[in-house]
Amino acid sequence: MTSDERRDAPADTRRAIAEAARHARAAAAEAALAVRSLLDAAALFTAGVPAEAHAALSGAAAWLDALARGASPESNDAALAHALAGALDAEIERWEARALQDPDARAVLRAFLGVRELLWELGVRPSPRPSAAAGAQHPGETRRKRVERVRVQG
Repeated sequence: MTSDERRDAPADTRRAIAEAARHARAAAAEAALAVRSLLDAAALFTAGVPAEAHAALSGAAAWLDALARGASPESNDAALAHALAGALDAEIERWEARALQDPDARAVLRAFLGVRELLWELGVRPSPRPSAAAGAQHPGETRRKRVERVRVQG
């Protein structure tokens, strides 16, 4: 910013903090888009296709896109939390499947589960999926009955 482009000083502390938060969110969104562009460059260099068409990088590309949308100043905090939680859940599912074949993938899965646990402690949780609310099951999953507590006289 040059001296000719001076901005008006905020009138109070709250406005200054709100402006700082808006700039930080814009910077985070731009950083996610920068990493996304680097991911595209790497995919184009190695495989000749953009990241969303690359088998190994498509998940990361989608995650970075969601993060950039959620971090933008126009979105709200819930959108950012939803983007983070959704991306984390997608990665956990991917590493769970991979851990069935690759024992070394379990360490990565545990790391993602630890991050999710920390975010849950901070109150960042994904919104419930419609299929989960309807009682849908994953393939191979057996449905378990809930434990019921019954008073016994005697």
